[in-house]
Amino acid sequence: MSYRGKVILCGDPGVGKTSLLSRYVDKKFSDEYHQTIGANFLIKEIDLGKIIDKLELKSEELKADVKDKGFKLYFWDIGGQSDKLFANEYYFIQAVGAMVIFSLNKYSSFQNLDFWISKLEELSGEVPYIIVGNKSDLEREVDPEFINEKLSKLGIDYFETSAKLNQNVNEAFERLSIQILNNLK
Repeated sequence: MSYRGKVILCGDPGVGKTSLLSRYVDKKFSDEYHQTIGANFLIKEIDLGKIIDKLELKSEELKADVKDKGFKLYFWDIGGQSDKLFANEYYFIQAVGAMVIFSLNKYSSFQNLDFWISKLEELSGEVPYIIVGNKSDLEREVDPEFINEKLSKLGIDYFETSAKLNQNVNEAFERLSIQILNNLK
């Protein structure tokens, strides 16, 4: 049986959570916007060949076991309507990692990062997560200086992505996978 775990993607509506996940798992992108109600669910078997040497697992036995058995992540794309979040809070429970996403062309989504991070910590505990600034292909509304300030306070990995152009999408998901695997006991 492979190692497995649940990863959640959270952030405001319209930041591109569904698009990022679709690009990563299915290698597809759609220009049409369909608001996620509740959550979407996709599974991806992680190609460990690309990341196994980057793992900092303390046990070589565990590293060999993970490589032998494989690693599956179950991705939950959480609807971003904070007023309806009470109905979706159970999706956060037992997550092994998360991607907190904002849109580079929507400043309010950046301002709401603290809300999503606090919700993640409250409901999932201390799990590895990364921050993603999506829609790098559009005109930027979030100043890089604000992003750098936030990152220096949090000490979290950050990626700027474009689901549309498939820029840094795989890199962001691979980095999160590495963090999750390195967090294994």
